[in-house]
Amino acid sequence: MNIQSRPTLKKYITLLAIMLIYLPYSCKTVEREAHGLSVRNSFMVNKVKKMSREVYVIYASRNDSIFKIVSFYNGERQANAMKLKKGVRFQAHLYSQFKAIEEKYNIIPPCNEVIDFHGVEIGKELDHDIDDVWICRELNGPYYYESGVLIP
Repeated sequence: MNIQSRPTLKKYITLLAIMLIYLPYSCKTVEREAHGLSVRNSFMVNKVKKMSREVYVIYASRNDSIFKIVSFYNGERQANAMKLKKGVRFQAHLYSQFKAIEEKYNIIPPCNEVIDFHGVEIGKELDHDIDDVWICRELNGPYYYESGVLIP
């Protein structure tokens, strides 16, 4: 090996070392994208509360925010459904129940409004920084189902 090839070899080794360092991070990103996972739609269950025979409230968090999600249980559990419990992460699209009302009637939040959800009054919990109530199409009572996967 001559002296001129040593700097080139050093460059290749440095480049290879950099690639090996960043490889695990790039694989994790590709894996999340491949499963369609989005941090924006990823939630962790804090508590599941049964309000009536058919109405459940799921308290879930994302980052520093807590979401109060109401769900109606139709009495039928699908084979691919997963029962939500504390600590489980799931992927969901949430829909606000108060934002449209507040905009329509020019209500300035934070008002402590309530909605009638299948015979159960559900409201905000301003003392716990919960300023909205959400619904989620991926839920059937305490059961989560979607074409996606649960996050371990």
